[in-house]
Amino acid sequence: MTPSERFQIEVPQATLDRIAQRLADFPWPQLPQGEPWKLGMDEAGLRTLVDHWLHRFDMAGQLRRLNGQPQYRAQAAGLGLHFVHHRSGGASALPLVLMHGWPSSYLEYLDAAASLAQGRDVVVVSLPNCGFSDKSTTLLGPRAMAHAVHALMTEVLGYPRYVAHGSDWGAILASWLGNDFPGPVAGIHMSMISPRFVAGAVQGPEEQQWLAGFRERFEDDGAYFRQQTSRPHTLAFLLADSPVGLLAWQAEKFMAWSDPALGSPGEKIGQPEWQDRLVLNTLLQLVSGTAASSTLIYRGLAVEGAPGFPAGGRVSVPVAVAAMRDPAFPAPPRSLVERVYRVERWTEYAHGGHFPGYEAPDLLCADLAAFAQSL
Repeated sequence: MTPSERFQIEVPQATLDRIAQRLADFPWPQLPQGEPWKLGMDEAGLRTLVDHWLHRFDMAGQLRRLNGQPQYRAQAAGLGLHFVHHRSGGASALPLVLMHGWPSSYLEYLDAAASLAQGRDVVVVSLPNCGFSDKSTTLLGPRAMAHAVHALMTEVLGYPRYVAHGSDWGAILASWLGNDFPGPVAGIHMSMISPRFVAGAVQGPEEQQWLAGFRERFEDDGAYFRQQTSRPHTLAFLLADSPVGLLAWQAEKFMAWSDPALGSPGEKIGQPEWQDRLVLNTLLQLVSGTAASSTLIYRGLAVEGAPGFPAGGRVSVPVAVAAMRDPAFPAPPRSLVERVYRVERWTEYAHGGHFPGYEAPDLLCADLAAFAQSL
């Protein structure tokens, strides 16, 4: 096994002071009034978040909480990866690796990992270019990142077999893990199915209607994807420069993609738990220098080639789908998914949204544990 080193987050006070000053000095633009959230990030919501960050956010307490995690760094496939590693003390249950997407981070899965680590080992990894993992000098797509995660699980941590869970980009990484490593990967569990991986297999009216609905939503909501896929460097300078700008760019997606049953975006952004999540997620990227690099997976996807498996390819390992109430990426019909994945567990939930680690950790943990136990 390759050695790993214990890791602690250290943030110079001067860095925090500089961020706070940028927040306080932000020159709020004059914007035309419109229906809240229909033109993007709502100014009232953003002002609420900035005020929370400046006056109520407990940075010291959050840092103590994060440094209380069993976190490490190790070299895997030539990249330094940051990860949280819960060891269960020799339990025989299959270990789990939990993988986040964008604009989320490893922070989303901390509570779920602690809950799942009852009788099994659990790893929460920061994807390359995210959090305290290395920033790559070349563009990396999800398949290359999946190979780095596999190296972490097998070569660094020494697990002969494991189960992979992912949401958003993490679900795409899980797909590649199941496709490329069907021996060591005992199964994959996903809370999102990438439309790009199944669109080519669409048949019949129900599936065509689902795909048309996704394309209609993406036409309205997909500007972030086009920008981060086509001209990520232009955006990078903006995100790295402005704490308020970075907060707005990402908070709008958190609010738009989270479970609508939790309330309107304005109602959700008024909740203290969401305020802490959004501020901490933004601060993590600022202090780790990954505000810009975390978006590069979008361009990396394009560099890797056409998304999806080779023509006629199908993931052969057992697959579980936890279909949450995701307003941006609702689950496709099961018939469509089964043409591309070997689906052995399919559970539809009345709530959960795009960020299950934040929104429905109990449902996620129960579903994932039941699936892993069945393998």
